[in-house]
Amino acid sequence: MNRNYAGSQLALTDRIAFPGGHDLDGFPPTLMINADRDAMRASGDQFATELIAAGVDVEHHVLPETRHAFLNRPRLDAFTTAIDLIASWSWRRVAR
Repeated sequence: MNRNYAGSQLALTDRIAFPGGHDLDGFPPTLMINADRDAMRASGDQFATELIAAGVDVEHHVLPETRHAFLNRPRLDAFTTAIDLIASWSWRRVAR
């Protein structure tokens, strides 16, 4: 899965192939929405922690009782919740 995400075996060695673990200076304001019951949630939570430590403006949400890829399932309540969070966050960014 990681090789498919990165694109090649060589790309796996690129320090920016995956979020976190490197200099985050200048990273833009970030909205993070994690699924509560996602096996990859720990890396998302860690990235949010690193962004906050770097002084990045972060809004981090964990949606209860959700599983990986819930944004691919528009009939779920969590999908609507996440889309509302995205719209609200985006609107606040534009209104500044």
